[in-house]
Amino acid sequence: NILAYRKDPYGVSGEEFIDGYSPGSSYKYVVGYVVQDDIISGTLTVKETLIFSANVHLSDDISNDERKQRVAKVMQDLELEVCADTKVGTEFLRGVSGGERKRICI
Repeated sequence: NILAYRKDPYGVSGEEFIDGYSPGSSYKYVVGYVVQDDIISGTLTVKETLIFSANVHLSDDISNDERKQRVAKVMQDLELEVCADTKVGTEFLRGVSGGERKRICI
């Protein structure tokens, strides 16, 4: 949590090092991880899930066309185009594979 800047630094002391080097100021924008228990909706398709995430996380000044382009690029980069119209799935509804689910959460 500390390395991914997901923890409030209050009360935390010490120094951070990545392979012996102090992370640069842009490090927090390129690091992340997928939590063990995801919180995505299993009733949405892969594409709908990524569009929802884009709508929640991207700035209001980004157009709908740009959002769609970014979602398409993410699906391509994560090799999710094949399952774009497949429901993510729940314990009661068969959906994407475990690996695809983890890539969706990224």
